[in-house]
Amino acid sequence: MNTRILLAAVVASFITPVAFGQMRGGYSQPQSQPPAQPSTGGQQMTTTTTTKTTTPVGVKGYLDSQIASSKDKKFHVTLNGKDVALTPLKFHEEKKLGGSKSSTAVDMKGADGKIYEINFVSSGGQVTGASVGKVNGKSPSSQ
Repeated sequence: MNTRILLAAVVASFITPVAFGQMRGGYSQPQSQPPAQPSTGGQQMTTTTTTKTTTPVGVKGYLDSQIASSKDKKFHVTLNGKDVALTPLKFHEEKKLGGSKSSTAVDMKGADGKIYEINFVSSGGQVTGASVGKVNGKSPSSQ
């Protein structure tokens, strides 16, 4: 079971930057363990420090990490060749797609004042894709 989780995390770390093109990962934070105290037998213990990589779980965790790593603290998407900076407004209810996949729509406000509905696809709690569903309630192709 742990092997499956580890494999899924490794695959997701390679797929996520590719799937989102210009979006940067930057969502791992190293954590170290405190050094162990030497034992009282006159022997000195050697300590090792390990780092733990945390991967955001779910759409909210993914968005939080992307926004935190962005210079302007906004989520960026490319629509019709233009970069659009977005701020989350409302998370819609998650919809099951079958297997371990699900879809979550998030309403976001753009710097241009428009409301964008972004559809995030997740597999096993990790975001694997995103697309612009609507702009001000209309299909993005009609804009």
